Amino acid sequence: MAAPEPSRLGTMRVVIADAGPLIGLARIGCLDLLRALFGGVTITAVVAAEIGIDTDPGVRADRRPGASAIAEARAAGWLSIADSTAVPDVEPLNPGVDSGERTTIALALHWQAAGAQVLVIVDDRCGRAEARSRGLPILGTAAVLVVAKQQQLIPACAPLMAALREEGYFLSDGLVAAVLAEVDEA
Repeated sequence: MAAPEPSRLGTMRVVIADAGPLIGLARIGCLDLLRALFGGVTITAVVAAEIGIDTDPGVRADRRPGASAIAEARAAGWLSIADSTAVPDVEPLNPGVDSGERTTIALALHWQAAGAQVLVIVDDRCGRAEARSRGLPILGTAAVLVVAKQQQLIPACAPLMAALREEGYFLSDGLVAAVLAEVDEA
């Protein structure tokens, strides 16, 4: 599945992800939750490079954690890499925004201006603040797990949040407590 062209978006919903949530979900074997929840996800070429997958679906992923599962999602067609060369660059308001977050936000703004309903999946605090300040709807990895449980795609969030932490993914105690309270697992 190729990334949608902005001229064909209309009221289509486009989900654009930063590297962190993809890597985290891939490392705990839950990347397919994104397909189940959203049908498809788009990333920028910068994010693809951060993850360690090539923009050419025939090129094998490198050995970074989660890269193989992400490359498989690309080969399966539900994860696409957008050609962001025509997307105007966005100068971040926050100096802590990295290049993957910057291009993700720029692509989301570009498609939103073309009439698409966009959702940005991002975890980093600076990236979330930047997306929010620009009026973009966001969702983080923990929220993906909440929605997945609400949709009965997973039986519980607690073991998956523990697995994320075991994989070195930072989740604050406050966030874990809030998520578990939200899904009645506190």
